[in-house]
Amino acid sequence: MMQTDDAFQITQDFLDRQGEVTLAGDIDATLEYCDLPCTLESMDTLTVVTDWDQMRAICVRFVEELRARRVSHTIRECREAVRKDDTTIWAAYETRHVSDGKFLNEDPYSAFLILKKRGGQWKISTMQFAVDRDSAVNASLTDWAAAISKAV
Repeated sequence: MMQTDDAFQITQDFLDRQGEVTLAGDIDATLEYCDLPCTLESMDTLTVVTDWDQMRAICVRFVEELRARRVSHTIRECREAVRKDDTTIWAAYETRHVSDGKFLNEDPYSAFLILKKRGGQWKISTMQFAVDRDSAVNASLTDWAAAISKAV
């Protein structure tokens, strides 16, 4: 097993960079941080994304939710990270949303993340969110899953 400090720094850097492009609404850049297939799970929904159109739709929906909530900044802090092998990191992190310089009136949420190294770049393979039902993450995933089930 690799050094935990290395995994922690890689994860924190990943969270900072990925969060920045997502909050900026740069969907193409956000997709660069994703791997396929990608498992996304909240308390209400389990989604396994298998193509880029699906991933794009989820990312767009999430950005729309952040904008609707007037999120101007996210603070994502890695809490634990460990390298399982040369190409896999498991990590836990916490997220807080900020609007107009103040924390939003919602509890921070925790998440579990699996990063896989593909083509020399770390990418999201799995994200599990411990979030409230009305959170931006949960709303995005449930809305997307509902739209897919209606289309089928």
